Amino acid sequence: MVESDRTSLLQPVRNALNPELSEGLPAYVGAEVAETEHLLESEDEAREGLQVSEMSRARLHIIISSMCLGSFLAALDNTIVTTLLSHIASEFNELSHISWIATAYLLSSATFQPLYGKISDIFGRRPLIIISNLFFILGCLICGLSKNLWTLVAGRFIAGIGGGGVTSLGSITASDIVPLRSRALYQGIFNFFFGLGIAIGGLIGGWFSESKNGWRMAFLVQVPLCAISLVLIIIFLKLPPGCKGLGLVSNDKDGKVDIKDKLKRIDWLGSLSLVTFLFAFMLASSLGGKEIPYNSNIFKLLVVATILSGTAFIYVELYISDDPILPIRFLTNRSILGASFANWFCMMSGVTLAFYVPVYWSSVQNLKPTDMGKRIAPNFFSTAFGSIGAGYYMKKTGRYYGFLLKFTGLMVLGQLQVLLMKPDISTWRQYILLPLPHFGSSVLITVTLLAMIAAVPHEHQAATTSISYAFRSTGSTLGVSVGAALFRNKLSGSLFDSVMKFESDKYSKEYLLSIIKQASESSEYVHANAPKFIQATLIQCYEQACKSTFAFCFLISIFAWISCGVIKEYKLHTSMERK
Repeated sequence: MVESDRTSLLQPVRNALNPELSEGLPAYVGAEVAETEHLLESEDEAREGLQVSEMSRARLHIIISSMCLGSFLAALDNTIVTTLLSHIASEFNELSHISWIATAYLLSSATFQPLYGKISDIFGRRPLIIISNLFFILGCLICGLSKNLWTLVAGRFIAGIGGGGVTSLGSITASDIVPLRSRALYQGIFNFFFGLGIAIGGLIGGWFSESKNGWRMAFLVQVPLCAISLVLIIIFLKLPPGCKGLGLVSNDKDGKVDIKDKLKRIDWLGSLSLVTFLFAFMLASSLGGKEIPYNSNIFKLLVVATILSGTAFIYVELYISDDPILPIRFLTNRSILGASFANWFCMMSGVTLAFYVPVYWSSVQNLKPTDMGKRIAPNFFSTAFGSIGAGYYMKKTGRYYGFLLKFTGLMVLGQLQVLLMKPDISTWRQYILLPLPHFGSSVLITVTLLAMIAAVPHEHQAATTSISYAFRSTGSTLGVSVGAALFRNKLSGSLFDSVMKFESDKYSKEYLLSIIKQASESSEYVHANAPKFIQATLIQCYEQACKSTFAFCFLISIFAWISCGVIKEYKLHTSMERK
């Protein structure tokens, strides 16, 4: 194979000024270190102020606002179905397949999201953002007008393709128009709106499900809102000349590149193998053990497909493709490697924790949904404060390494607090249970993306951002899957061992097995209908099952903190030229 520019870019170089800095690192890392110190070099630079792109502040704020709206809607659509499922199942009489409504969106979003970065380098950010919004609008429209479950699932899948693009391309485009120092604050704002969508999705879905217009309006109301975002993007998003976000340009007068030439630049083999890998992996992770039993041939086929396609993807990206769709060679950079795994472990532990703390509250402490909602609400404010606060800190100081380690440590302490929780925990402590770890995780998510972008030349920021989103999506799905497996296995084992101890002439084996069956299927049975003599035992079994999941979250959060320690701090430049 002829050595490409990509290959030479990533080969190790030796820095004449300080050999230890560049030995064994990619060339662009060595060049960055040789060129400049990674921290602020003088007070003069700080007094220069942060230069924004050539566009006016009004235009910039409109663009950022429209992309934040898109990110908010994409996140909202992810969780809005949580309170709609029972109503949809009743209308379509499809309770056994209802989980596909949530899975379809997650599956398509995570599968196609990593492709947007590199493809937008070829075709331009603006066309890809427009297409993503159109997919999202079409998907929501299909959902709202669907006449059966599988039409609704198809609409969710289409909306997920658009939602994944809207989220990642908004972040990528911000890096095209805002310097890294200011970019930190804008990333915090992006994370704020994404977190807001996640937080209130269930509430909005519940409100619509109880309204006279029904659950369909929960999807249809998103269509005009996304259309507003789309129109603003079409009118105001004009990237400056020479920007990587314009896509491929030629040296001709018009600067246009033929569509055929653009299509030739796409890494088709890499894209196909990546999509196959993510699709098989996400399907096995999200449905394995539930809709698809672990011992079934379908699950085994998915595992084989995941391994083969993943191996093929790595081989294609390393040895065949000259312009990889997801350049995994960047993982030789310790900052990108550390930040990627920090995102992976953080999402794995954070999402799982957010799912199973309410399970603990309902099954062990018998809290009502409204009471759980009140205890979850402060989590949104801590996440918002962590995201925007981290962005503001980086904008003001240009630093992030020490800040990152401290607040990721706070995330670990928060996870430990959950693990040590007792059933008689006071009410006020319940309210601060989730905000502490999620404050730390929101700082981690915001800082690590900027750390990854700062570690590579500006022209590679889109691909680097795609790597970050790929690790996030797979981490969250795998975390919930592993957490669910731990919970189910521990619960079934504890129930059998504890309940069968009561076997006697008074309580037959068949009677006790029926109790185990009902208790394993519903935590409501434990508090409402279970025999009094065994109720405390059943609650204790649920506590043990939840604690096994919390222990997993705590361990994984430590791995996230260790991964953050691998990251190297680079300079956050104050101009688009990175000066």
